[in-house]
Amino acid sequence: MPQYQSSEAKAENNRSSAYTLLAVGGVGFIVVLLIFFNVIPVYRNAGITKYLVCGVMGAMFVLFIVFGIVSMRDSKMLMVKAKSENSLRSEMARWCQENLDLAAIDAEILDEGESLVALSDAERYYRRTARIRAAINDKFMNLDEAFMDDFVDGYYQEMYENNSGYGG
Repeated sequence: MPQYQSSEAKAENNRSSAYTLLAVGGVGFIVVLLIFFNVIPVYRNAGITKYLVCGVMGAMFVLFIVFGIVSMRDSKMLMVKAKSENSLRSEMARWCQENLDLAAIDAEILDEGESLVALSDAERYYRRTARIRAAINDKFMNLDEAFMDDFVDGYYQEMYENNSGYGG
């Protein structure tokens, strides 16, 4: 399964790609124009080679500029999506804090006659996250599976592994 990447991280990646493409495309296109108009004398004999190279390189740099503009536009759209994603994440965290009790989760994951200490760390993790995932799915329907896994892993770590006051 692919690793989850937040919309905010995707937006930042698109923005940095856009800046790079725009800078390289702009500088490259200017250099091609300078070569074409003999400001930078690369070709001493103005033959077909000069026109071919300048045409192909100019087209390539124009494409860089176009892709940079598209990446910038996509970055802005992803930032809008990131705001709603962050809002959903904070709403889910608030709901989990209000409705999920650590002791109740541990009681629900145990079979009859089983103790929490007898379970391995991995077994406790899988049972707890399955229970948390089921509770969240009941409240928040149609969530992206990768988003859900990322949220549950973060919530689990915050509640169980970083909670030194909890004995489990």
